[in-house]
Amino acid sequence: MVVTAQCSPAGDSGGGTVTVDGWDPQSLQKMAHAEFQLPDNVLTATEKVRPGTALEVICAPTNLTNSNDILAVRSLFDRDFTKLAVVIQDPQSMATHVGYVDRSGKFTDLTGEEDFGDTPQEDNAAMSPDGDAVWFTSEVDDEDHIASRPLDGDHKAVGERPIEDIGESHLFVVGTPGTAVVGSSARLSPDGKRVLAEGKLLDVKPDRAVIGPAAIDQATSLSCGESASGDALGWIDNDTVLCSGPDDRFSTFDLTPNAAASGPILPSNDRNNYVLGISPDGQKFAFLSVKEEKRDYYVSDVKPGSTPTKVEPPADFARMIGKLFVLDWR
Repeated sequence: MVVTAQCSPAGDSGGGTVTVDGWDPQSLQKMAHAEFQLPDNVLTATEKVRPGTALEVICAPTNLTNSNDILAVRSLFDRDFTKLAVVIQDPQSMATHVGYVDRSGKFTDLTGEEDFGDTPQEDNAAMSPDGDAVWFTSEVDDEDHIASRPLDGDHKAVGERPIEDIGESHLFVVGTPGTAVVGSSARLSPDGKRVLAEGKLLDVKPDRAVIGPAAIDQATSLSCGESASGDALGWIDNDTVLCSGPDDRFSTFDLTPNAAASGPILPSNDRNNYVLGISPDGQKFAFLSVKEEKRDYYVSDVKPGSTPTKVEPPADFARMIGKLFVLDWR
């Protein structure tokens, strides 16, 4: 199913409801549903870079059509969407803590009570894929740090280390054991061994706990062959990516040396097309096709010269089309 998230914020900066739904990719009939009620002190939007939260991507969006930060939003949840990592802020002390909300709406504070000393400034909460820990960034002596807090036991921070200035980048966690990545526009290969981030290709190694902005800057840029073939949007398999071009018609590109991009997948058209998800077997992809105010949902094979199939959404999906953030196709 295709898994989507939607946020209904209660106010300008905190609280509200996050809804997660699972849809049949061929019919768009709803298959699963979960809700997370957010306490009022859970940050959903901030006026400044810090404190940061990926909830802002869906609760205060600038453009849901182009879901660049899929991994950052996906990392808010555990594997089965039973927990949601959040950041809370005390309006008096301005302390920020990390924790999680479960489906019953219960919030668990992992930062805990403050000892005498500096006011906690922890943010950018992200759940490990196995749901055993929440990773976060923090400000310590005016420097950024990264660490994780286990959900069990005393929640004491582990693996703390300095990291370069994160700016407006988001934190997400991939693999087991988890590797924390601070970046944007990221996609993880099916085998979890490589990640695309900001147009760069990086290896995810078991002993590599953190990939920061400097590592991404220094990584090799990934180009889909000729410049007209566009940007890499996601993984077809461990060695092949789906690219945006040419002319929003999409193509595939094999990462082996001297490979060329395939021919265009879609017929010639005058629409703006946005990939929503790639099927688990890498044989199909779903996309939203936009022309002026009209929005249509299609599913296509990844083979060049394919004719996409338009899917007429049922009423509950149609009401939300263009407002949903697509997280996964599983």
